[in-house]
Amino acid sequence: MIITKLLKAVSGLVLAVQGGAAYGEIVIDRTRVIYPAAARGVTVNLHNKADGPRLIQAWIDEGDPQALPELSDVPFTVTPPVLRLETGKTQALRVVHHPVPGHAATPPEESVYWLNVLGIRPTVEAGNQVQFSLRTRIKLFLRPDGLNGRVEGAVQALQWWREGDRPGLHVRNPSAFHVSLSSVVLTLDGIEYRNEEPPMLPPRSTTNIAITGTVAPWQGPATLRFSTLDDQGATHVHTLPFSGLGRMKEAVAR
Repeated sequence: MIITKLLKAVSGLVLAVQGGAAYGEIVIDRTRVIYPAAARGVTVNLHNKADGPRLIQAWIDEGDPQALPELSDVPFTVTPPVLRLETGKTQALRVVHHPVPGHAATPPEESVYWLNVLGIRPTVEAGNQVQFSLRTRIKLFLRPDGLNGRVEGAVQALQWWREGDRPGLHVRNPSAFHVSLSSVVLTLDGIEYRNEEPPMLPPRSTTNIAITGTVAPWQGPATLRFSTLDDQGATHVHTLPFSGLGRMKEAVAR
């Protein structure tokens, strides 16, 4: 109920930023959280870069940005869930995983959740001034120990192809890890075509990748260039030569 009361006390807009931990007044010290399933907890640091104190609420959801914190049913707790952070100060959040009784403590693949951090001005000034609150959402990956392969090899394991002369691509992620795409660019006859919203590829899944502006049939060789984000949020660029209707060759990072 705390979050509902805070939102009702604010006249203005609530802005949500996904994956943009460096934006806004309350800065998170990373762009994603990797939680080893065997760990007793993970610490995430918040820093207040605003010009005054902020009330903060932190919670975790399963992927629905509209879900209220009190209705979120996830096997995690965040401590403290609500706090006041003075300007220029840093506060540590403790994230702890609680395995659900009757469920496997270590599922056979990585799972993804979202860590939410909402910052609101502690008071509302009189008059018609609009007050803004800013929520940042970053991914939290629950990573079991002993998964087959390594997270570094998940990108090289991706399988890309197209079906006949249809535009667009298909990509299969056979690994037990998520692969986060940050860009997808297909070059045909010297012209670049892009995917406007690169998706995250879940473990052991096949995803259709729409490429804006391409036409069928493709003529001549093509080159696929895509970028991925690693555990630290750093970007890596990969290229794949493609010719005819065959399957694309092994990714080569550069």
